[in-house]
Amino acid sequence: MKDTFVHDFCKIYMNDISQESIDKFNNLLSFKEFSTNEVIKVDPLKNQKFYIIVDGIIANYSQDEKANKEYIRAILFEKHVFINLTGLDFVEHISTDYYKCLTKVKFLVGDLNDFFNLAQNSVELFNFIIKLNHVSIYYLQNRLDRLSLLDATNRYKILKKRIPNIENLIPQYQIASYLNITPVQLSRIRKKMYSI
Repeated sequence: MKDTFVHDFCKIYMNDISQESIDKFNNLLSFKEFSTNEVIKVDPLKNQKFYIIVDGIIANYSQDEKANKEYIRAILFEKHVFINLTGLDFVEHISTDYYKCLTKVKFLVGDLNDFFNLAQNSVELFNFIIKLNHVSIYYLQNRLDRLSLLDATNRYKILKKRIPNIENLIPQYQIASYLNITPVQLSRIRKKMYSI
């Protein structure tokens, strides 16, 4: 199962990647499972990991410690890759970021330094890292555009298109947090959408 998943994952990002490069990438990865509500804690200054979601839903949280509030920045699911950058010195953080499993989640986990070292000897894997970075930036830009350009109803419709059964997987307050609205506002949006 792991080999097939990694092959399909690599082909999504680089259709012409060779089987040799896929096998090298696959050898970097180990399988992990996390329970619902489990928080992924990584110290990026010591041991930076990257994660590929095999199954389940995870959220990137931002916590305003002064206001004692949590906000969901992103909801990620199957075949998404992410890196926890919390703790890097070059930016002053106004919030604490972390990843939390909203459901039971299966991951493939690799060491980022090992990936970079491998890519130094392979143009193909170096290009693969660049593609992964481009996609991450693209998703971030899309998220910012949606927050600034779309109303909550349209943001909710996009989320439903990405994860049609989202209401059956995570609580309403988490969906509302991701949409940057209150649970009451989400209830009104859902009532209006489904009463038509």
